[in-house]
Amino acid sequence: MILYFTGTGNSLMAARAVAQNGEQLVNMADARKAGKYHFNIPESERIGFAFPVYCYTLPDVVLDFVRNLAIGGDRYVFAIITCGGGIGGAGMFLKKELAAKGLTLQYLTPLLMPDCTVFYYNIEPKEKTDARLADAEQRLAKIKADLDAEKKLPAKGLSSKALRPMYHAMAGTKKFTVTDVCVGCGLCAKNCPDSAIQMENGRPIWVKKRCSKCAACINRCPKAAIQYGKATEKRGRYVNPILKGGKK
Repeated sequence: MILYFTGTGNSLMAARAVAQNGEQLVNMADARKAGKYHFNIPESERIGFAFPVYCYTLPDVVLDFVRNLAIGGDRYVFAIITCGGGIGGAGMFLKKELAAKGLTLQYLTPLLMPDCTVFYYNIEPKEKTDARLADAEQRLAKIKADLDAEKKLPAKGLSSKALRPMYHAMAGTKKFTVTDVCVGCGLCAKNCPDSAIQMENGRPIWVKKRCSKCAACINRCPKAAIQYGKATEKRGRYVNPILKGGKK
């Protein structure tokens, strides 16, 4: 089983690329919304995690899910953390959280992918994102071979737990706005892992002060109607090709 969380598709791409034939993929955001944390799977089956790093720490969705997860047993556990540059101490943070649940993280690797943090940076030109995706595909082939052989690649260094206050300070929703090109499709509300968006009179409104900052709403809006302050008005958007038309 591979448990994944994705905002713009990068981690879903990783999960699908390394999945074995018939291996179940579980969306952590959907499971969290449904309150589903218990999974009856054979102890011989491996457990994988694929998700992005935010502010060099774990996304709230992932941390909440892991802390409620009810899967035990002596099994092979791996994690792929997608990133635009590096993962900091997110791997060690995950290792410690899994250990508290009786799971030993045996293989941890970062995976460079196109950066989707349009809140803070301009999206790279298509030729650069395409090149990054091509590199990621080659890297994933190597990772899959490692995982199929159940190789060990332990997490090292310090935990990034101390960075969570900074992450939360940057996760406010106050700066989100929507322009008149919005067509009221509701895709942003549907894709929000935190149910932080509701549709009112055919337009999205942010009903929570904080969200996971996954960038699904702003990047996957089919009309680029969602903005985050003034800076994003001139920035591009990024969606992994694995997500067609903004749908999972």
